[in-house]
Amino acid sequence: MASNLLVPVPAHLLSVGKALPRSVYSANGELLLSQGFVIESVEQIATLVGTGYLRQTEFDGKAEKAKPGGTDNGHATAVQAAAQEHSSEEKVFMDDVRWQVGETFFLHQQGLSARYTARFIGYIKNRTVLVTMPIVDDKYVLIRDSQMFIVRAFSGKKAYAFSAFVVKSVHSPHPYLHLSYPKELSCATIRHRARIPVSIIASISMNDQEESVAAVIADMSLGGASANIKHPFGEVGQRGRIKFKINAVGETVYVDLGIILRSIVPSDNGGGCKHGYEFTDLSTHDRLVLSAYFHQAEMERN
Repeated sequence: MASNLLVPVPAHLLSVGKALPRSVYSANGELLLSQGFVIESVEQIATLVGTGYLRQTEFDGKAEKAKPGGTDNGHATAVQAAAQEHSSEEKVFMDDVRWQVGETFFLHQQGLSARYTARFIGYIKNRTVLVTMPIVDDKYVLIRDSQMFIVRAFSGKKAYAFSAFVVKSVHSPHPYLHLSYPKELSCATIRHRARIPVSIIASISMNDQEESVAAVIADMSLGGASANIKHPFGEVGQRGRIKFKINAVGETVYVDLGIILRSIVPSDNGGGCKHGYEFTDLSTHDRLVLSAYFHQAEMERN
């Protein structure tokens, strides 16, 4: 049975002006460049050799010879699992998404921990994607031509990702970037019931209760949350509201959601009670904010 491991890209496969003979992936299995992409600079080659990988099944069984000495079976297994996880994503095209001007794009620089936020300006089909120049601490980030990025964005319950390099960094009259046009994007649905661990201070009020109480949200999904409170508060089936602040798309957002209390059980640590809530009557804005928060949290974990 063929293996699905990823192995480093050998330099001899890459040449300026020539098409890639195989698709190139990141270390966690995300498509960087598709087979047939024409390499345009030595800088791109250096980036791909440093951060790019091939699937072993596309390497004609010769991957073991290219494996660096520092790669062990544990790492290979982790890479394989990540690749299999990403392989379930749907592939779509730019025209399918119908981006709106001003959409937030998250740029993750390949091989580094740098993550930037930019705004979508537009695109020239089959040419380039235009985004604003990232700003950090009120200053424009120095982005050079040929730098490689994983670009992520969201729309409702959909999370999108594609790989791109900087075709041109423009500084006048207003700084912006031309990113390479992706042949396809990865599209994953943010599962309604997928929960992420959090630690968010919240205020909870229940109908027919005069006072609100402080709580700490321990985990959350697009459909609800569980929160720790010092004592039982409310009755199962009772409606109320939960209020908290989160950071989404680079901004602090105040969230005020309707809830139904679904359960009350002792907290895992023995202090207080864990309350389970279902979110109700979410507006389109609420869904977008929560989707952005979940997408951002997923990026940070990766």
